[in-house]
Amino acid sequence: MLVPFRILIVEDDPEHADLIRLGFKKHDEFFLDFVSTGEQGLEMTAHNSYDLISIDLILPGISGLDVLVNIRKLDPDIPVVMVSGRGTADLVVVAFENRATKYVVKSLESFRSMPYIFENLIQEARFKISERKMKEQIERSERVHRSVVENALAGIYILQEGLFKLVNPKLAEIFGYDPDTLIGNHFWQLVKPDDIECISKLGGNQHTPAPVYESKILRKDGETRWIEFRTVPIEYEGHRAILGNLVDITLRKEREISLLETNRELTVINKILNRTINTESDIEKMLEDTLEDIVCGIDGAKIGGIFLNEKEGLVLKALNGSVEELISFIEGVDLSSLMNATGFIKCDHRSAYQWMSAPIIFDGIKEGAIIVASEPVDKNRALAFLENVIRHLGCLIESYRQHTSMQHAVEP
Repeated sequence: MLVPFRILIVEDDPEHADLIRLGFKKHDEFFLDFVSTGEQGLEMTAHNSYDLISIDLILPGISGLDVLVNIRKLDPDIPVVMVSGRGTADLVVVAFENRATKYVVKSLESFRSMPYIFENLIQEARFKISERKMKEQIERSERVHRSVVENALAGIYILQEGLFKLVNPKLAEIFGYDPDTLIGNHFWQLVKPDDIECISKLGGNQHTPAPVYESKILRKDGETRWIEFRTVPIEYEGHRAILGNLVDITLRKEREISLLETNRELTVINKILNRTINTESDIEKMLEDTLEDIVCGIDGAKIGGIFLNEKEGLVLKALNGSVEELISFIEGVDLSSLMNATGFIKCDHRSAYQWMSAPIIFDGIKEGAIIVASEPVDKNRALAFLENVIRHLGCLIESYRQHTSMQHAVEP
């Protein structure tokens, strides 16, 4: 189905108007409106929508050039053809300077070819308008996307071969960098070494959505933060890439870790309290089980020992872990220092662990001490855990002694 074209012809010569009608006689897709003055042409243009306007250069009243200038103020895109009986270079230049689309010299041949000229001009104008609208839509879409990316509350980035190709301000803020300084740098340089292996699998399968990942990252200022991020494979600038978004979950992660630590601490305390109630077992067996619970309750703990204060001094009553490491530790410290306040102890021998001790106290009396060796961990959390459970260990020892004393009193 042909798309109709509506044309306005501004022509004051009736014979020329008839010749134009004759040229369009076999072209049913054109609908022509004729006026004979520039004023009429402007009035018709103001009240109707046309695909093309043809204007005679010489008109009574307002000239064809004046009509052209006024039309361009109303519509800068509509094709406007200037028609004249003269084709001098000066007239052509003036017409195009006033933004005429085409200049046609009147002749029988030009009247016959007008339908084809007009159709080509209309199709070209429609294509340009469509192209411009498409560009405007693309630019508008890009502005929206850019605004979304730049103002997003999550960090957004694009990686190619592990290098940052796009970084939004929020991501740069999370990492503590300026956005421009991250472009071209390697993503893995910002990830804690322990997490690199699992994160390096992110781009493994282009067709399988990657799950949510959690990782520790190093900020520019050396601070460690927790992030949660998702990735999806995309094509960027003609090459395979990874689009990712991440959020800082440090506060949430710290609360989760604190909750886990609290649950683990409560579990250990609950086990000690159960042993305090049931003191039928051998004291050394209870101490060994309790020591194992305490060692398991501290991240990275490998060795533990419980010493009780007897006549000859501190005596090892329970051991968990390497005997050799514990002996090396004992030989390098003053055992009486274990009865001091809870804290970390410096060893004379070279050890891969950090050693901490706490006195076992009940009712103001120092009953003994406990030592724990662990891999480097959060010292404050480890000491707080040890200090909380050690009080219940003192209760366990005193409860056993009271139970034993009662048994001895009943035996006679």
